[in-house]
Amino acid sequence: MLTVAFTNQKGGVGKTSTVVGIAAALQRQGRRVLCVDLDPQADLTQWLGLDPLADVRNVNDVIYADTRGIASEAIQPSAWGEGIDVIGSTLDLAERETDLSPGSEFRLAKALDGLSGYDAVLIDCPPSIGRLVVLGFVAATHVVVVTEPSAASLRGVENVLRTRDVVAEHYNRRLQLAGIVINHQSRTNESALRVAEVAEAYGADVWEPYVPARAVVAAAMGAAASVADYGADAKAVTEVYDALAQRVLDLRVLEVQA
Repeated sequence: MLTVAFTNQKGGVGKTSTVVGIAAALQRQGRRVLCVDLDPQADLTQWLGLDPLADVRNVNDVIYADTRGIASEAIQPSAWGEGIDVIGSTLDLAERETDLSPGSEFRLAKALDGLSGYDAVLIDCPPSIGRLVVLGFVAATHVVVVTEPSAASLRGVENVLRTRDVVAEHYNRRLQLAGIVINHQSRTNESALRVAEVAEAYGADVWEPYVPARAVVAAAMGAAASVADYGADAKAVTEVYDALAQRVLDLRVLEVQA
């Protein structure tokens, strides 16, 4: 199954908003999406209307269980209606960062094994290159790096790509770099400079269009709502998410051709 891990070493780059925006765009197309929250902060879980403190199975439980296919028992419907399901996160997930037991890298992949019925699985990784990110990469078919046009964020891209290379060499040979999403693009000279830098460095791996900086994204997160619910104010962002969602679906075609 197409499984895409969204990642960056640095926090605050709009990784979760990109996952949610793409999931909502796929939902509008009538697709079925499973979002897996691999970040102990549980921002994606809450944005999609789930309580990270609820007494239900979550991603930490399925990783701990180390049982093939058990992820299906932790799937919850989002509050956004049919088409988006969630495996939620919890603060306890942070304990998995120190789990160095043999084979622990494969536990999420093992839990998701055999899952069907979705057009895509989107994994929201934590802002790090630690153990949880490795779990996400081993379970994924593709990696999307989300960055913003700032020097600090762009420095993290290379570290993430090195982690992808290590995981692909030792744990998951099918893992591919799908692309790099530039988020929070503004009309400042600094933004234009950094966008040019990443485009020059990574060429065709940079996905277009870029996601513009809009306050409506933060408002949607605070309201646990889709950006598209904000109508004309969100039109520019929603159109970009629609385009990025198509890029995700195109990955399935490329896999079949390969």
